Amino acid sequence: FVYLEYVFYCLYLLDVAVRIFVLRLEWAYDIEEGVMWMNMFDATLVVFSTLELIILPLFSGIELNRNASTVRVLKIMRATRALRIVRTVHIFSQLRLLLATCVASIGALFWSMVLLLLFKMTWSLVLAQSLHGFIMDTSNKFDDRVEINSLFGDFKKSLYTMFEVTYSGGWPNYSRPLVENVSPWYSIIVLVYVLLVVFAMIRIVTALFIKETLSCAANDAEIALEEKRRSAMRYQAKLEEFFCSADVDGDGNLSQDEFTAALSNPEVLRYLTVLDIQIKEVSPLFSLLDDGDGLVTIAEFCGGITHLKGQARALDVTILQHDNLKIRKELQDIKSDLRRALRYGWES
Repeated sequence: FVYLEYVFYCLYLLDVAVRIFVLRLEWAYDIEEGVMWMNMFDATLVVFSTLELIILPLFSGIELNRNASTVRVLKIMRATRALRIVRTVHIFSQLRLLLATCVASIGALFWSMVLLLLFKMTWSLVLAQSLHGFIMDTSNKFDDRVEINSLFGDFKKSLYTMFEVTYSGGWPNYSRPLVENVSPWYSIIVLVYVLLVVFAMIRIVTALFIKETLSCAANDAEIALEEKRRSAMRYQAKLEEFFCSADVDGDGNLSQDEFTAALSNPEVLRYLTVLDIQIKEVSPLFSLLDDGDGLVTIAEFCGGITHLKGQARALDVTILQHDNLKIRKELQDIKSDLRRALRYGWES
């Protein structure tokens, strides 16, 4: 196994070196895709392997016991090589999406934390300054003063309290002492903060992260293709189910009578409507699906219905317009030839 480790290490190192040599600057940054994080990840794995297989053995006899903890940490890092399968194994597509979303959301996370920190600091200063007089007033109950001091005695305590108010969801536990023991007017300050930050801003930040997730999922070509393939397979299965139910005699073909009888059922029409298939006339549809032998096979049915799904697309309309222009031009050429032929006949 030791020799195999060195063999795989050489292959990984050669892979990274060749890609760096071929891609050069694009290995680290691509104009369209941005920073190539997976290439950075591969380089990090190679660095860890170099530390484990090359550098550590050189110092194995020098102060090994003194640096035993460092050696153990670096050896644990060898497990990160197993993460290479994340790039290739299909079942990790959702994990790749999660990692890509986390990387894409770093900027949004930073600025959302900055904005929330500004609000927390503002309310912390307001509450700490306004409650200072209540805490120092000896005429108030000692227990109330101690409780308010523990929550809002200075800026640091007040900031930590606002942190718990924002993220713990237990804001009534921190606002009730203010309203009941200090003044009911503090309910206005607490209510404004809860509505503005806890209710509104936190949900806006959550929606921003959801948007980043959807954007990453939409930009991931592999996930988009896989989802499209699964949708096509589900649609194909539903069409085959309908074909089998309409094929009364079970010969694998639909005659025009069977096709008409199946589409005369209102439940079948509703089912096809769910599949985004609008059928107005049965006979023209059967003629479109039939190849001329008077029977519709399951392949003809599924292939034809798939093209009839939904409304006319812009590409379909453009193709029809192009074909119409070609036919019109050919008809004009035929008309011109006929006129010349007739003129030549009259002259002769």
